[in-house]
Amino acid sequence: MSPRPDDQARTELRDLVAKAAQRRDAERERIETEFWQEIDHLQNRYHGAQQDIADELGIKRNQILRQTKRYRPTAQDTATD
Repeated sequence: MSPRPDDQARTELRDLVAKAAQRRDAERERIETEFWQEIDHLQNRYHGAQQDIADELGIKRNQILRQTKRYRPTAQDTATD
């Protein structure tokens, strides 16, 4: 049986879990941003591409519109790239 933790061990564990969760959230946001920016680019390939993308993803066209607007790079973001 493992020993019972003291307050310091619990505090350290909470800090490590919080850091891991923060890294996960940051990566998730980065991946979502990259995905929707790529979809934004792909939807302009041909007339009707947005509907084809919506069908493939199993979502509505207006959800694509909302998400691509949300994750679209701003003028300031493109200047730093």
